[in-house]
Amino acid sequence: MRLKKITLASIVIFILLMLPVLYLSFVNRASGDDYGYGAYTRNAWMETHSVIALGSAIGQTVKQYYFGWQGTWFSVAVFSLQPEVFSDSAYVIVAFLMLFLWMGSTFYLFNRILCKNMKFSIWEYLLISIWFLTISIEFIPSTKSAIYWFNGCAHYMLPFAMCQIVTGWLMKYSEDYNRSTFVGIVVFMALLGGSNYQAALFALITACYIIAAVWFSRKDKRILILFVPVSIEIAGLVISMKAPGNKVRGGEDFGLSVTKGVKTVACSFLAGVRDIGIYAKERPLVFAGLILLFIIFIIIFSNRKKMIFFQHPVLFSIMLFCLYSAMQAPAIYAGVDVSGGVYNMNFQVFLLTICGIMMIVAENIAIKIRQKNKIAHQLKMAVLTLGILICLAIIFLGRSNIKTSTSYICLRYIISGEAADYKEQMDLQTRLMEDEQVQNVVVPFINDVQGPLMHMPVTENSDAWANMVTAEFYGKESVTAIERPRWTELYNNE
Repeated sequence: MRLKKITLASIVIFILLMLPVLYLSFVNRASGDDYGYGAYTRNAWMETHSVIALGSAIGQTVKQYYFGWQGTWFSVAVFSLQPEVFSDSAYVIVAFLMLFLWMGSTFYLFNRILCKNMKFSIWEYLLISIWFLTISIEFIPSTKSAIYWFNGCAHYMLPFAMCQIVTGWLMKYSEDYNRSTFVGIVVFMALLGGSNYQAALFALITACYIIAAVWFSRKDKRILILFVPVSIEIAGLVISMKAPGNKVRGGEDFGLSVTKGVKTVACSFLAGVRDIGIYAKERPLVFAGLILLFIIFIIIFSNRKKMIFFQHPVLFSIMLFCLYSAMQAPAIYAGVDVSGGVYNMNFQVFLLTICGIMMIVAENIAIKIRQKNKIAHQLKMAVLTLGILICLAIIFLGRSNIKTSTSYICLRYIISGEAADYKEQMDLQTRLMEDEQVQNVVVPFINDVQGPLMHMPVTENSDAWANMVTAEFYGKESVTAIERPRWTELYNNE
């Protein structure tokens, strides 16, 4: 009963924290890349409302960027379907959709691991999942690429959610060899071959881990069929990596190199360790939350009967750390500046893998406690007390870290009036862009510093990239930004 109350209280707190995050979904708008990738599809949809014409426009967009900028064909296809393609008010769905994918895929994966495989109770599972999601969402490095910016979310959050679902499906398939599950794995892994390289790598490594685990533990040949989706994803990944547009974006030196690949693997482990240090320094409250999760795991395992879930704890921990470190490889190999989505993926996989390692350690601690029959309770309380004291110390020392949390940033953006001001300005810009009587549009400047939201402003240079894609999206000859007093004077004179 106590566990149920704690879980319900945690759910209520989580919902309250999400209120300002979701409120901003009604302020959020498309800009920059959203317009560039959505130009063909918006034109096709507005003119015809035909699904066939829309599909043709998607293909045209993928082709243009495959040869001119990037090879991630699945991501580009999704980019072209940004919500404002269909309606200027549809961008409101982005935050709701991405949080649904984020939370839904996490709940699914944790249910598969904790409830199906490890036989946790529903309240234990919910408490762990809610606490994990609270840490993930509140301290994600970039809210833009995780929640609000459709292109960033489509390239990173959507594939990450797909990876979590695929991992759950792989676990399920290794137990029941269900055909529909296999079809889902094939489809998702095929699409991940055309998404961001971190997600593609995550799915490949996870699939190989599960194939190896089943083969070495049961010698079940049926598991080898998973090499089919693995091969399909690799094929899609090769198509993506061979795109002519990659050299445009990454330079002429971009390409496949075995020597560079070996160096990248070595550097990935160092980068993984470096990032953990950065998290400890810049996001100490994350570790306070992880310690609380660790305490919960110890309590749960110490109350279990004498059963062992992790047969090879050291090997499994090493495998998880390798998976986490592998997320560093694409950025290191490419050697170019990366977006906030890359850091998000690194952080999210860190949390997943560190939770796996914590479960392994917690189970071993619980086993040691149970072996000390006479002092088991006292030993358990000593371990828990120490963990709570460390957690409280971290919270006290890192209390200023609260100001970097997602909910705090969103709430501050709302209370300051900046959110309402941004919405008013974007509504005005949209009305000006939709004026059919004007082909050369002049709009007032909008500040590109918009808190947790992504905004790529139109500038005074009509030939600037943001100006050109905005004009193309709305079917205008040009768009230019000027200072608001000048714009007001110009508008009043007209």
